[in-house]
Order: sequence, then C-alpha cells, then structure tokens
Amino acid sequence: MVDADRIREEGVKLLDEFSEKLRDVPETGETHYVVDLKNVWRPDARPERCEGFREKLGKLAPKFEKGYVVAEKGE
Repeated sequence: MVDADRIREEGVKLLDEFSEKLRDVPETGETHYVVDLKNVWRPDARPERCEGFREKLGKLAPKFEKGYVVAEKGE
C-alpha cells in the first residue's frame, strides 16, 4: 500500500536537494532562437530504403502482425 506521508517526505527532500544544487546557477533571462532552417539534421531529400528495417523493427516492437506494429490505443 502507498504511504502518503513517506512519499510527501521524500518529495520534499528531493525538492530541497534540487534547490540546493540550483543555488549556484546564475539567473538568466529567457533565450529564444529563431532559425530559418527547415531541417537541420539532414538534407531534404527522398528517403532511402534501409535493408532489413522491417525485420529489425519486428524484433524490437512489443507486437508485430502482418507487417504492422500493434500497440494499445491511448485514451
């Protein structure tokens, strides 16, 4: 069973420790970066087929049926 008092105490302790570590971090204003690039990771181009991708995906997916990953539907 969940012990609400213990969780509260550990949460306060965690926040106190985090606040202590942040004490030495200087105050700064918000920084916004506006970049006029569409894609900074790779050139925009037609994707290439990766040999063996479906097999690798099938091994990693929790459930794989008829070429599709089967996942539970979110609410």
